[in-house]
Amino acid sequence: MAINTYIIGNDGNVTLTDSTAVMTIKSYAATLARPSFDVTAFGDAGKRRRLGMLDLTGSLNAVAGIASAGSTNTSSFFTLTAAAALTLTIFDATTTTDAKIAASCVFNSFAFNVDKNGETGLTANFENADGAAPVVTWLV
Repeated sequence: MAINTYIIGNDGNVTLTDSTAVMTIKSYAATLARPSFDVTAFGDAGKRRRLGMLDLTGSLNAVAGIASAGSTNTSSFFTLTAAAALTLTIFDATTTTDAKIAASCVFNSFAFNVDKNGETGLTANFENADGAAPVVTWLV
């Protein structure tokens, strides 16, 4: 099958199960990796390697906001102590044939910044959190 549709960066989305997160995602970076392990044993003539479980790490950039009611948001994903379901859509979030990465992730680092133009930025790092590998759906 020939490739006739290409992934465009503005056709993506990020969703979290924590719907109280007050932010608009602007971009994300995700790395899927499989660690390799040396299992060479006595008597082997060459190196033997085996792959480990697929892992996901990355970061997302957002514009921070406040709740419309102006109340204190204590259940935001900044304070999550358990894993949240994270879905990174790579292509065309308006159809059911998306290319996406879905995993239960922990968010382990947050950085806030403000520039002179008034934009408030938020950067968060995430990692795969459970014993299951991320689910990668890549339809071509």
